[in-house]
Amino acid sequence: MDWLETPTGQRLRAAEQAVVAEPLRRVFGSQLLQVGAWGAPDAFIGLAGTVRRAVCSDIAAPGVSFIAEDWQLPVASHSVDAVLLPHTHERSSEPHQLLRECERVLTGGGRLIVMGFNPWSVLGVRRLLTRGAWPPQVHQLYSERRLRDWLSLLNFDVTSVSRYFPAFSEADGRGHHARGLPGYYGGYLLVAVKRVHAVTPLRRLWRRPERVPTGLAEPTRRNPL
Repeated sequence: MDWLETPTGQRLRAAEQAVVAEPLRRVFGSQLLQVGAWGAPDAFIGLAGTVRRAVCSDIAAPGVSFIAEDWQLPVASHSVDAVLLPHTHERSSEPHQLLRECERVLTGGGRLIVMGFNPWSVLGVRRLLTRGAWPPQVHQLYSERRLRDWLSLLNFDVTSVSRYFPAFSEADGRGHHARGLPGYYGGYLLVAVKRVHAVTPLRRLWRRPERVPTGLAEPTRRNPL
């Protein structure tokens, strides 16, 4: 059984749908691309208001728009208004190249929305105890700070970060004292915007040549000695 169908997985998906809803509603434009399936293919992109939405995955499944490797997207450069990565960088064999591909296909000012697991959380500890076997298909967890550093080098500005899936429920009194701890939240949602570089026109390196008189100059009259 898919672990996302377990009680823990269902609670996680519900938390992620709640936290990603507002960023997706703020996406302006016509094209939204989700790279990597995570649960039901339309669980997230169905929340967006874009005209066209597509899901890319390396495995064929109902709701998947096209099949491709996440680090080599068959998508035109500067053609997508927003890209959603639901833990895709953690499951990719080429996470750096995946992020470079996202930068390539996004338009200037386009949004990159990334979901990630907090490696210092209870979920991260569980992964250590299982020697990397949990969650299934996840290769490595990356901290929010490391992801920020990568995106800064790739022409992105991080505009917001939301944290979700706390270690304790709201009704649990322990949560009030633990919220400030690095491992309190199990997941983070990071939104970054691709920088727009202003094009500075080249200065004219030449100037119009001065007009040269075409008439012959009259000979200079000499005064007699």
